[in-house]
Amino acid sequence: MGILARIADRMDRQSHLMDAMMDRLEVDREALAMDTCGARLEAAARSCLMCRDSEECGRWLDGKDDTAPTFCPNIQVFELHRK
Repeated sequence: MGILARIADRMDRQSHLMDAMMDRLEVDREALAMDTCGARLEAAARSCLMCRDSEECGRWLDGKDDTAPTFCPNIQVFELHRK
């Protein structure tokens, strides 16, 4: 697999995880997108893309734990924009 395919796979995986995390934490996406003219959402997306805890994230999302995931680099942003 070439480098571009690996990058595309990672982007797909990480965007899926971020979307699922926002669903699970009931993040108000519209409020997050409007906060700081979208800069905070952009930073969260970059942070998720670079995150090294993808496997732990997937396990947490598959589980039943309702406590906020401390491993998530975006937890403070997501908590700030919960519905």
